[in-house]
Amino acid sequence: MSSQDILNQPALFLTQNQRELYFEQGYLMFPALISKSELEVFRLLVSKIVDSTRTVTRSSNKIDLEKGHTAENPRLRRVTYVDDKDPDFWHLCADSVIPDIAADLLGPDVRFRDMMLNFKWADGGAEVKWHQDICFYPHTHLGTMQFLVFLQDVSSNQGPLQVIPASHKGPIFEHYNESNEWTGTICQADLSAAGVDNAIDLTGPAGTVSVHHSCTIHGSDRNNSNCGRPVFVITYTAADAMPYTAPPYPSSHYRTLVRGSEPRYARHEELRIPLPPDWSGGYTSIFEHQEDNS
Repeated sequence: MSSQDILNQPALFLTQNQRELYFEQGYLMFPALISKSELEVFRLLVSKIVDSTRTVTRSSNKIDLEKGHTAENPRLRRVTYVDDKDPDFWHLCADSVIPDIAADLLGPDVRFRDMMLNFKWADGGAEVKWHQDICFYPHTHLGTMQFLVFLQDVSSNQGPLQVIPASHKGPIFEHYNESNEWTGTICQADLSAAGVDNAIDLTGPAGTVSVHHSCTIHGSDRNNSNCGRPVFVITYTAADAMPYTAPPYPSSHYRTLVRGSEPRYARHEELRIPLPPDWSGGYTSIFEHQEDNS
């Protein structure tokens, strides 16, 4: 569906102004959207996940460790397959207001892609360099998006997500270097054209939810504060958007239809998207790829 076709569909949650704003700027914010009681449940479950990693010594497809991780001082960068770890996580992905928002912006037929738990530990949690998500999971059209759910308050000194408004309307940049090596980041020579000087911080109280278009340029600085910044990351696609590449985190819910009905046809747009490496044999995280090519 075109943006106008989507706007002509009845909304489940958003106002028409919010929908139009998303198509104009490539992101939206919903302060304190998740209730305090739900957050308490999620925080307890996340604490159990962190405790379970204390004896882990090497990163894997399921757990990505930050340097300095120990049993006494666990420091994670990412946990994957989160939707499979507890029914409450899957409820958030499938039965909450979040997939309603996705349907209001992608069209009525929506698939779940993946759910991750990203951390930025206090006192130096890793940065994420400027990139566009679509280069990590190219599809037959651009109906893909990613949500962040703030599990704690997020301020500007905690390395919050930064987005470049309206950058989803611009070019899709290479995420390879001059040696044709995947870096997972927009190369330095293209950053001036990417408009990074116009980036804004996405901050807010615990329970805040953000959503950004898969072509919106974004990144985040290191967390140099004394407060951690854990977030859920949830990705959805329009049901008629077909993936070109294997998923790095194929949970049991991968490509589950969470809103609407199964499409009869795939939809294609004429796009030029650099294909990522083949990760079907294993993948850790964007942190590792960017770190290896820094």
